[in-house]
Amino acid sequence: MKYMCNIQSVMKNNIVWVVLGIVFVGAFLRLYHFEDWMHYQLDQARDFRVVHAAMEYGPGELPLQGPRAAGSFLRLGPLLYYLEYGSALVFGDTPAGSVMIIALLNILSIGIFYLFVRRFFDAFISCGLTGLWATSLFLIVYSRFGWNPTLLPFFVLLFAYALLRVNDRNNKHAGWWLVTAAIATAFIVNMHFVAFVTVPIIAISYLIWTRPRIGFRYWVMAIVAFIFLNVPLIVNDVKTGGENFQEFFAVVHDRGGNDVESAHSITDKVIKNTAMHVQYFWLIITGDQRAGLPTLTGIDIKCGYDCRHGMIRGGIALLFCVAGIASFIILYRRKNNCDQRMFLRLVGLWSVVLFVVYTPLAYDIAPRFFLLNAPLFFVFVGCIFAVISTKSQKWSHISVVVIIVIAIGAQSFFVVQYFHGLAHAATDTKLVLSHPDRILKEKTRVTFVQMEDIVDWMEQKHRENHEPVFVHAQPEYKRAFWERVDVRDIPRAHIPKDLTPLYRKGNYFIIIRTQSDQSDFLEKFLVGLDIVERKTFGTLTGYYLRARPSAVTAEEKIFTPKHRDPRFSKGVQPRYLWRQVFDGCTYNHQTDLCEK
Repeated sequence: MKYMCNIQSVMKNNIVWVVLGIVFVGAFLRLYHFEDWMHYQLDQARDFRVVHAAMEYGPGELPLQGPRAAGSFLRLGPLLYYLEYGSALVFGDTPAGSVMIIALLNILSIGIFYLFVRRFFDAFISCGLTGLWATSLFLIVYSRFGWNPTLLPFFVLLFAYALLRVNDRNNKHAGWWLVTAAIATAFIVNMHFVAFVTVPIIAISYLIWTRPRIGFRYWVMAIVAFIFLNVPLIVNDVKTGGENFQEFFAVVHDRGGNDVESAHSITDKVIKNTAMHVQYFWLIITGDQRAGLPTLTGIDIKCGYDCRHGMIRGGIALLFCVAGIASFIILYRRKNNCDQRMFLRLVGLWSVVLFVVYTPLAYDIAPRFFLLNAPLFFVFVGCIFAVISTKSQKWSHISVVVIIVIAIGAQSFFVVQYFHGLAHAATDTKLVLSHPDRILKEKTRVTFVQMEDIVDWMEQKHRENHEPVFVHAQPEYKRAFWERVDVRDIPRAHIPKDLTPLYRKGNYFIIIRTQSDQSDFLEKFLVGLDIVERKTFGTLTGYYLRARPSAVTAEEKIFTPKHRDPRFSKGVQPRYLWRQVFDGCTYNHQTDLCEK
């Protein structure tokens, strides 16, 4: 007990340095080989095209809408693009420069996380939880590349912390914290569809429940700030006659009603949702991706290979989840402190809303969904620590230290393992993942520097004969390679699956994962193309091909000048650029042009 008191005394006197040290470690893990090892696939290439156009021609090229919500034509807000454009202005017009803001905000989230959990827990437990947050493999991976959900940890924590400060007694700045929460909410709803639905529900429900005493003008300012940050979406919808608004209701109606979801009963979905929560609780807290639990389909209990081999971990994870929830309930019944009860109210409301919304989506939940849950999982672990620490025995305090050390040690092990895979991706042709990837769902590790090496090879062939390049790859890499070739001003086109037309003058490249069935992938192309060179780039293999003379259907491709205005297929809502708004043009679906 004396030992623990000494630790707490040291931490009390040096808490700022302890937190800064944790932030420094978290920053190192998020920035180490940031550009070289960056995850760069079709979504990242799509976003960088938008930012690069704005850097080349001016901010008028920025759109009024963001990326599509997965599996729909609904578009999110464009605030991610605006942040990435600002980042590119500071750090350079490169994929890494444009997403550096994401890494920096996720580093800043470590400090905000400490402030958030310190609202309830003592300094010792708060520092332990912050150390876990800083070293979490799940959060590190999602801090190291650009994607609209990757900003959720920062803005969700800012939102939650600001909401708690709204209810501070005798706080002269409570109104400004309400405005801050509104700004954070505006960013969150721009980042992810599920967040678009759940976070406003959480905010409104919490404010109704707690009824903070805030001046009317601050409520007005908060609403104005939220609307202002969503002006681009509103303007685009005005110009399209409300098409995105209609898409929103279509998505709300359709989610949970697809063939996969409708084949399962509500009981199946609750069990599946619970299993997913337990698995990602374990992953986010320990870094271990191998926890497995059975699922239910009708009256059949299913437990495949991953489930059978991860059952022990899954059982331990389930016990920790149950202990966390039980500890939360115990603390809620015990705590009379107003600020602490507000904290537990927010956490409880947050947990229930997410679980209820995830249930109809249970068989379609993606790993990124749990970026919204991540702070909750750490809070439940903290609740276990808080209940243990209320006991006077020395061993109860030591057990908290042991659990924190083991969890951080596990996270560190899996982070090193992940970095090892990235470090060897460009050279190791036999690199395999020891388990299914539950974070990014990758089949193997592929890095940005690896892709750049392949594009260097393509450029070399182009410089030798000055002929255009035709590029094809597996779906997750294809558009990323197209963007990397385009940014070098190399004439580029895709390879048609039926090889029509097939040009005599052309450098043809096909990129495949090294451990894929390459013969099967190449078969349909070898009817008209001959392999000239095969080159391995670690986990990727490149093929350089030329058109077979007997299969040639045209001499060379004539490239027409590229249009700055985006084109849209019929039935797809136009996404306006700010330049077009100020020019006063409107899209004509017949001509596919923006006309005045």
